Order: sequence, then C-alpha cells, then structure tokens
Amino acid sequence: MSPEMSSRKRYPISVIALLYIMLVCALAWFAGSLSRDWALARLQVQGADRLLASVSQMRLALDQYNYLPFLIAQNTDVHRLLQSEDTHQATVNRVLEQINLVAGSTALFVLDADGRPLAFSNWREEQAFPLQSQRTQQYFKQAIAGEQGLELQFHDGPEQARLYMSAPVYTDRLAGVAVMRLDMSQLREQLAIEYPLIVRSANDQLVFEADAPWPLSQAVPLTLGNGTVLQLVKHDGELSLLQSVKLDDLGWTVSVLTDIRPAQYRSRVVVGSLLGGGVALGLLLLYLRESRQKRRLQLERMRERARSEEQQRDIINTAQVGLIHIDQRGRVQLINPMAMQIFGVSVERVRNQPVLKLLGDGFSAMPLKQTLEAMGTDRFRPLTGLEVVGQRGDGSAFPMMISIRQMAHHPELGYLVTVIDISRRKRLEQALREANESLEQKVIARTQALEAAQAELVQAGKLAALGRMSASVVHELNQPMTAMRTYLAIAGRLLEQPEALGKNLKLQEQLLDRMALITGQLKTFAYRKPERIEPVSLQQVTAQVLQMFRGRFEELSLALHYDPPPGDLLIAGDNARYEQVLINLIKNACDAMAEQTGAHELWLQLVEVGEQSLLFEVRDNGPGIDAEIRSQLFEPFFTTKGVGQGLGLGLAIVSSILRDLGGDIHVEDRKVGACFRVSMPLYRAVEKESNEVKVS
Repeated sequence: MSPEMSSRKRYPISVIALLYIMLVCALAWFAGSLSRDWALARLQVQGADRLLASVSQMRLALDQYNYLPFLIAQNTDVHRLLQSEDTHQATVNRVLEQINLVAGSTALFVLDADGRPLAFSNWREEQAFPLQSQRTQQYFKQAIAGEQGLELQFHDGPEQARLYMSAPVYTDRLAGVAVMRLDMSQLREQLAIEYPLIVRSANDQLVFEADAPWPLSQAVPLTLGNGTVLQLVKHDGELSLLQSVKLDDLGWTVSVLTDIRPAQYRSRVVVGSLLGGGVALGLLLLYLRESRQKRRLQLERMRERARSEEQQRDIINTAQVGLIHIDQRGRVQLINPMAMQIFGVSVERVRNQPVLKLLGDGFSAMPLKQTLEAMGTDRFRPLTGLEVVGQRGDGSAFPMMISIRQMAHHPELGYLVTVIDISRRKRLEQALREANESLEQKVIARTQALEAAQAELVQAGKLAALGRMSASVVHELNQPMTAMRTYLAIAGRLLEQPEALGKNLKLQEQLLDRMALITGQLKTFAYRKPERIEPVSLQQVTAQVLQMFRGRFEELSLALHYDPPPGDLLIAGDNARYEQVLINLIKNACDAMAEQTGAHELWLQLVEVGEQSLLFEVRDNGPGIDAEIRSQLFEPFFTTKGVGQGLGLGLAIVSSILRDLGGDIHVEDRKVGACFRVSMPLYRAVEKESNEVKVS
C-alpha cells in the first residue's frame, strides 16, 4: 500500500475523533448548565427557608421584651415615684434592676413627662445612668403621645446599635414614660444562626450581622434557564446567593447569604464525569492498541538491556577515571583498569567483595557508608564529589574524590562508583594557598605604602593651595603693617601725651592680633591629622567658646538659644581643634547678622546622639546663604566678605579639622538664616574601634 493511500485511509478516523471530542464537550457543557440551574434552585428554596426561620427567631426574641415597658408602667412603686409620694428613687431602681435581670434586657428606666430620667436599672454603673433629658428622642415622643414607642439608634458603630421600646405611664394622668433598651449585639447572641445573616435598618445601616461581609458588594443578577433571576454578591472571595425580606412593622431588611459553591461543584462534577467518561473511552481504545505492541516492546527492551550492559562494560574498561560497578548490596561486580591502578588491587581480589573493604576502614561514620546502606531503598540519594582519604592495597593513604549514582536507564543493574585520585590537585592547591598568603602580605605592605603616599599628597595639596594664595596673604598682612608704621610715627610725636599714646598702642595691639589670626588660620589649615585622640567634653568646649564671644553678643544685642549638652558626653579629638570649629562658625554667624536690622538670634543645640557620632547645630537668623555658592563654601580662600575682612579659610579649616577627626559638616537648606550641622565622633565609638583593631 502506498503512503498516499495510507494517509487517505487514516484521515476519516481523525475527523471522527475530532467530532467525537466536540460532541463530548458540548454534552458536558449542556449537562453542567442544567445541573447548576437545578442546584441553584434548590439553594434558593433552602435560603428562603433560612430567611423565614431567621425572621421567626428574631420576632420571637423581640416579643420577649415587648411586655416590659407595659409591666413597668403598671408598677405601683413607679406610680408613686411619678406622683412625688414618699417612695424613694432607690426602691424603684432596685425594682427595675430585678426586672432587668429576670428579663435579660440591657437596661430599663423611667422618665417623667418632660423626659428627665427618674430611675434606672443599671444604677450601680455610675456612667451608665442617662442624666440628660430624653424628650427629643422619637421613642419618648411616641409614648408621650399615648402610643407604644419603638426606635433604633446607632451610637459608635454597628456594635452599638440599640433598640428602645417605650410605653406611657398613667396614674390619674399621663405622668411619664417607661423605657426598655436592648443592645442589638445581645439580640444577636440569642439567635441560633449558623449561616451568614445581615439585618439592616430602614436607612440601610447595619443593625447586626452573623458571619457576613459588610458592606455588601454590588449585587450581580444571574438568570436561570427557567427565567428565575437570582442576586449574587461576593463573600470571602466567593459568590453567594443573596435573599432579602423587609419587615413592614420594624422597617428592617433581613438578608441571608447562601454559598453557591455546592452548585458550582455539582456542575463541575457532572462536566468532569462526562469528560472523564469520554477520556476513559478514548483511553480504552488506546489501551487496546498499545496492548498489541506491548510484547514487541518487551522484546526490544531485553535486547536494548543486553546492548546497554555491553556498552557500560566497554565504557568502564576504557574510562580514564576509576569506575567500579556494584550491585544493590554494595558488592563489587566489575572494576576497570584505572580503579585497579589507583587502589593497587586485582580483579580476583575485589570481585564480589564489599566496596567498603576496597575503599578502606575509615568510612564507618561518613556519608559514604550512609549512602551505601540506603542502596536498593527509597532513601538512596546520589553522592557527588565527596572528597575523602582512601587506602591503597599496600596500606598507604591518598586523597580521592568519590561519586555514587544509579545506572542510567537501568536502575536494576546496580550502581556506578566513580573514583578520582586528587593527590596532584591537592599538592597544587597547597602551593596555590601558600602563594596567596605570600601575595596577601605583599598587598598589605603595598596598601600601607599607598596610604602613606596618599597622606603625603593631601598634605602637599594643602601646601600648594597656600602657595597659590600667597599673594592674598601678603595683601592681608601689608595693610596692618602699613597702619602700624603710621601709628609708630604718630607715637613718636605723642610721647608727651600719655592718654593719646595709650590709645595709639591699643590700636597697634589690635593690628598685631589681626596678623596673628591670619597666620594662625594658615597654620591650622596646613596642620596634619592629629596623632593622638583624646576625650573632649562638648559642654566644656562650648562654654569656653561662648565666654570668648560675650562682648560680641552684647555689642549685637544678640539673643542666644543654648541648651548645654550632658557633661558626660565626650567627643573624640582635642580641645583646641573643636574650639577652632565653634569659633569660626559663631564668628561667621555674628558677621552675617552684623549689618542687618532687627533682632539678632543664634541657636546652638544638640540635635541627635547616635552610636558612633552626634549632630550639633549652629543656626542664625541672618540673611542666609545663596544656593549658588553653597558648593564652594568649604573651599580654601573662598569668601563673600570684602577685601581685608578675611582670607576665606574659616570654613575650609572647619571642614579640614572635622575630616581629620572623623567628623563632617554640611549646610542645611533653611528659608531664614544659615544652619550648619556638625557631625562629631563619639569618644567611646573611637575607643571601641581602636580596641578591635588591636585585638585583630
């Protein structure tokens, strides 16, 4: 038969199979729809029964309390209280308390004709007594009009919904109102409800619920095959059937939710059964076809197994690694020449012997023995790349890598043990380890040399900056020197005028101080990092600096806002350098505020204390700092002051000092004034780090 004729012969079979699958799917879908509609109709009837039972239970529960206001209204002690006779209020309170305990209501109370409470069942609870008048409440208005009062109120949420029932109290006239209060949570506890239930008021507020979501999701209509329309809502992520009824006398809407998963499950079962039947029929046909080929495949498998055994023997004998074939009891069946060379044994010596005897006696407590014991069971797990010390036939030890796996494609043939002698690799690893250790020592020495060179480069950079700006320094020093020459000439002529001469000498002293300040800034800028770190009291340093500026503060009429830090708060560094930092920051703040009118204010405050450092803030209400120049503030010789008013080294010195001490400084963005935040290392953190370095 030609291939073309065979193809044409098979084509109608495939078409029939496709039509059969489509028919089974259509039948399953139709049957599933009918089953779902039938189950939903049953659930609708069940939900209606639950709804009726819920309404009946709720009405029975409410009927237990309807008589209470009328019972109180007929009590003679209540009449005497309303007639202002010699009956004490305490007597009526106890009567109401006893009735309330027997009836199981939440509270009972008596109101006069103006709505003021006269007696209360919960009189023992001081805060529970309603002291305010109830004349504006609907239930009071209904009772005072001679009707039975009924009102549902909401206080702090659905859990606080309360139902009030009232009745008029008549003596010789309409003297007052008897009221019963019932918490809806208490009514809920009396209902034997084991399914989702929701009770809503006339204005759609939640009265109480039982295992139901609130608020409800948007209802989705579902039309059944018989035209019935059902309302479905989401509940716990699943669709539920919503059925509701409105109580005309109370105005409440009672709703029950019915899980429709049983209907969906029934529909899926029907669909699955039909599809499963179709699949089973198809599988039966396949089974009949496969059964004819089973015997042929078994014969082919036996021949393939024989070929595989032969191939594995060839692979084992020619492999360049040690290969040992063992059975499920761990006995050697075949060993290749490489394995015999590694262990120094012959085939006759190891055949049918336990493989542990070949490997050596040192594996009794190792994963290798556990793997061998698990062979032939479900607990067996392949062992890959385990490095152990083996033993040759002459008793000498050597490092080896061993792996154990089941025979590929034929687990019944046993297991294959792979052994590799790694003596040479271990020698190379040892040599590499020694070379790495030597290289690490060289890297450490080179790193130390580079760090020293970097420190020299930083110092050289500072000195280079000083050299580039020498012209500015000369200009700053020439001005006071020229003035001193003039004052000295004047002093020669004022020798006979002591007072004028003293003033002249005072001016010269101020010029010398200014020159010392200029040279001192250059010296501080050129300093290296301090060699020794000592504990410094931040409170003491700040107090010393503020003492220096007392005269300047009085001159500016400056208001200082300063809360001294704790005396035991220690920072790492030296006293003089931290004084230099605070002096520069406070001086800059005073200079910035000097030319402005109005109030001058300066804030010094400790912002935060961390584990390693603290933040200290220096802030003023001056003109502030433009955003364009903030990136240049800490550069050497950058200043916004006029010529002769400064070198521009103040903030550069501050930044350099803090950087050398392990701290930092940055400018905060403020709408008014300038704000500098200084980070200073804590002494205990630096000391701890030093100790750790010494220990290591």
